[in-house]
Amino acid sequence: MSKKFTPKDILVPTITLFLIALAATLLLALVNSVTADRIAAAQAAAEAEARQTVFPDAKNFVQKSNYFEATDKDGNIVGYVFNTASKGYGGDVPLTVGIDASGTITGIVPGDLSDETPGLGQNASKDNFREQFVGKTGKVSVVKNAPGENEIQALTSATITSTAVVNAVNEAVDMYNDITGGGK
Repeated sequence: MSKKFTPKDILVPTITLFLIALAATLLLALVNSVTADRIAAAQAAAEAEARQTVFPDAKNFVQKSNYFEATDKDGNIVGYVFNTASKGYGGDVPLTVGIDASGTITGIVPGDLSDETPGLGQNASKDNFREQFVGKTGKVSVVKNAPGENEIQALTSATITSTAVVNAVNEAVDMYNDITGGGK
């Protein structure tokens, strides 16, 4: 014989579940309101640090529509900093790229690589990989060994991530060329 449900049998668990969900939502909203400013400040500091890392000689960075002008102490433009991204192994690979006024790459700093293969693709943030880009001019390509003048050596077992970084650098080069009229 099956038990008949009364309205109370349905309403009590439904209202209880609703109240638990409401309390959880309110707590999450409270935590978000308390931490949102700190998270934004930390992100802004990380972005400022990345700009300074890719363009260590700059004294100031002037934000434009989709890039930053790197300036010297007198306000003269000495280069540009671009934030780009390209599809990697597990998602977008964000990148900060510095290019000086003559079109030479001054540095790169990858953003969050947590979606890339742990221990492989995440090596794109290591100095020995990033330093390959410094001093390159124009478009860069990736090779598996013995890189030439405008080539970088792919990370071992992380060619997709290496290619994503190169594509993001090349996007910055295109942006540089659009701004300066270079590459024509």
